[in-house]
Amino acid sequence: MVILLGILSVTAISRFVEPSAFAPGIVTHAVILQARAAQQLAASRADAEVTLTVDRTGDEWRMRVSTDVDGLLRTELVAAENTTLTVSSGGASALIDASTPLIVRFDRLGDLSAVLIGATAGAPAAGINLQFNGDSARSACIYPSGYATDAVCT
Repeated sequence: MVILLGILSVTAISRFVEPSAFAPGIVTHAVILQARAAQQLAASRADAEVTLTVDRTGDEWRMRVSTDVDGLLRTELVAAENTTLTVSSGGASALIDASTPLIVRFDRLGDLSAVLIGATAGAPAAGINLQFNGDSARSACIYPSGYATDAVCT
């Protein structure tokens, strides 16, 4: 009887929760993982500056990790319709899309060395706040040390 109730409750709950409610969380975690990969790569490469670029192409979020020595090393695409990303750093803030990318540069220690939100320079010393919205909302922070996590920068 308990097993039957469990199966019925899972089926009932899945009918009330839209899959798109998870999209902002999926994009948040993908950006955090790519930022951590870029930061770790920068800390391990004394010969290269590492860049993470986040933008949107159609219904997909695109995250690219590259170096000034090797060029493009990694591309991650995450499909997420109806999801937006607003980024702020210092006084700069914008909605990220195909024409307004987020460009994050890490120095050879893995710290933030530059932040560009579209053509506007952010403040690496202030970190980067990321707000993901859709059917739910998520926040993330890339701290000045380069560490990325699912929290609001303080």
